[in-house]
Amino acid sequence: MSAAALVHQGVAGPLPEYYSHLGSVELPDLGTGIWINDASSLTAQIEAGSYPNRLTGAVDDTVSVFATDGGGGLYALSHTTGYVYHLTAGALTGNCYDLDETGYSTAAEDLWSFLDQLHARLAAAVEAQRAALREEHGW
Repeated sequence: MSAAALVHQGVAGPLPEYYSHLGSVELPDLGTGIWINDASSLTAQIEAGSYPNRLTGAVDDTVSVFATDGGGGLYALSHTTGYVYHLTAGALTGNCYDLDETGYSTAAEDLWSFLDQLHARLAAAVEAQRAALREEHGW
């Protein structure tokens, strides 16, 4: 899927650039898990109306949802600030997601910081597993 097709679907900010180089990420064992959609899945979710493109209530913003966690939460990139929001509780009505103050957090200042944090969490989890194996086997 081309960056132009994503932009046509309303996907904004650095997401079209991300999808021009990378695709889906599936890390079910990292914390509660994280799944970054590939470009085709993202477009299908948008077309089906499964993902909101507007936040209301505690946050008033236009967003592109690009990932989910293992607990029903969504990760959305703000079109205005560039922040990545973690949406954990709200009411989805059409393409709007109504949030209260406890229904979201700012996961990162931008997409690249979000991906850096994800990389750091993955590296720490891998190192912890290696340390556990070394201890278990006396290496």
